[in-house]
Amino acid sequence: MNRGIDQLLTTMNFKKLLNSVGMLFALLAIIWFGDQLLEHLAKFPTASVSALVFVCLAILFYSVPAIVSGVAWCYLLQATGERQLQMWRVVSIACLSQIGKYAPGNVAHHVGRVVLAKRYGLGMTNTLFTMFMETVWVIVIAGLLALVAIVSVGGRVFAEVPHLPQWWVLGGLVVIAMLAPVLGHRLFERGALWWASRKGITIQSVQMPPLSTFWLVGLLYIINYLILGLILQLIATQVFDVIAGDFLLFSGIFAVAWIVGFITPGAPAGLGVREVVLVAALTPICGNENAIGIAAVLRVVTVLGDGLVFLIGLGLAKSIKNNPPGSSENLS
Repeated sequence: MNRGIDQLLTTMNFKKLLNSVGMLFALLAIIWFGDQLLEHLAKFPTASVSALVFVCLAILFYSVPAIVSGVAWCYLLQATGERQLQMWRVVSIACLSQIGKYAPGNVAHHVGRVVLAKRYGLGMTNTLFTMFMETVWVIVIAGLLALVAIVSVGGRVFAEVPHLPQWWVLGGLVVIAMLAPVLGHRLFERGALWWASRKGITIQSVQMPPLSTFWLVGLLYIINYLILGLILQLIATQVFDVIAGDFLLFSGIFAVAWIVGFITPGAPAGLGVREVVLVAALTPICGNENAIGIAAVLRVVTVLGDGLVFLIGLGLAKSIKNNPPGSSENLS
């Protein structure tokens, strides 16, 4: 008994240490980014009314991937046996929980989604398994886009990006992630059954989604990254008057920044880390001052966009509550 407690405390302390290291790295990245921002602030172009309009447009665009991700999660849930679902209720859960990603540790939004899913009657086993598959598949798509970008433009754009994984590392990550749902399904199910037997409860086995569902979800995530690349290009061209590259290149740059931000432990929403990568990747094609400005505006867009996504989630939740199942105005 005491050995088990000691092991648990050791694991918790390791997680705290890992999160502390990640937070320190994120803090250093924020300090560096802020120093660069202040140093080059005078060189930024004065914001015009049209620029502010395009920033607002970018914020609206940013809400689309959150909704699309909620739809993708709904398809995964349906494929695991959760048939009686209101799609917009699942989307509202995804939108509401997104705000938790700003808490240190990169886990609060996952916990929030689990709590909301339980409140709305979704099976915990299917909820946890589909969240695992969703994370894995996002890594697959981001890794593929990052791999294509690194191989196609390579040193011309990413030469100065700190701690950039080699192309073969990304390729291996993608291959492992593609195998993870199949292997993870067996491990997850066995672990869940073992835990249930110890607790004396009965749980249903996890149904593996068909390959067609993975292709559909993958396509939706590709659309998400293309939209995020379009937002990045919109900021560069319409706010900073930079004409360089297309939205496919910007999508690859965003994917690389997301991957590096994701694998940095403890950095809330990739805070600071993502901006460092974006500045390093955008500088060769946009110039240093513009790259810093684009990264700063993108952070403003993402923060305000996540606030908008949260409001959308609240609106959907209220609308569904006012239109219970069986209503002619139901949003299912």
